[in-house]
Amino acid sequence: MIYDTHAYLGDNPLWDLYGLPVPLEADAWVEMLDQAGIDGALVAPPGVGAAEDFEPDMDRIALAVDKYPARLLGFCRVKPRQGALAIDVLRRRVTEQGFRALKLNSQDDDYRLDDRRLLDPVLDAAAELGIVVFFHTGDTHYATCTPSMVADIAIDYPDTTFIIGHMGFGGVNGFPGSTEEVIPAMQRAANTVTETAGVFKPQFIQDVIDVVGAERVLMGSNGPYAPIELPRIMIQKHMNRLSTEEKALVTGGNFERIFDLT
Repeated sequence: MIYDTHAYLGDNPLWDLYGLPVPLEADAWVEMLDQAGIDGALVAPPGVGAAEDFEPDMDRIALAVDKYPARLLGFCRVKPRQGALAIDVLRRRVTEQGFRALKLNSQDDDYRLDDRRLLDPVLDAAAELGIVVFFHTGDTHYATCTPSMVADIAIDYPDTTFIIGHMGFGGVNGFPGSTEEVIPAMQRAANTVTETAGVFKPQFIQDVIDVVGAERVLMGSNGPYAPIELPRIMIQKHMNRLSTEEKALVTGGNFERIFDLT
């Protein structure tokens, strides 16, 4: 089985330029998955920045998960500065609507991942709910969301799986990112994994796998901002140092294990 760990479902006017329906909802997503040869995807509300309201798109995701439970899994996306409200949203989406992971992006609410006084109440709730936590890393605001910061958090929550999004997201549009931190961070925190969205350098992915193992890398596309089939093609066809078993782990086996789909 093949799974996309990092994708978006909802209302983003930009997608009209891609020839996609806006809002992009469950039926269109499943059609894209079928065309791309992918069995399922973990989808988040699109948008970034403090002005975004993720609730309407999380409603769309809840409907999508209900309609296609074998194909689509839901990310809950919250703003930690909302305090108790953010925690209430997380609990409701997980316990009542079956969302499987929490997505946090420091740009959504203008914070840093090392602001533990702000983040820990949300992380405590995620740990109690037993869900996976995904952190965006890298990009224009890379200094606020580094893999090292994720490792520091993960060490304090050893029973929670943390995904280091984008592998540090370096070298994109001239931004330095923090890819050099990915391997040391994962070595420090055994309950971290990473995913490939936005990373189209097979050698970098291979270097991470060589050190931490194929069982700690997942396939992500950032779709539909990028074509969702590209990571699958890259891993299956252009990473020939990987064994057939390792390719299967990265493209879906790890996802099945982490989200208990087997």
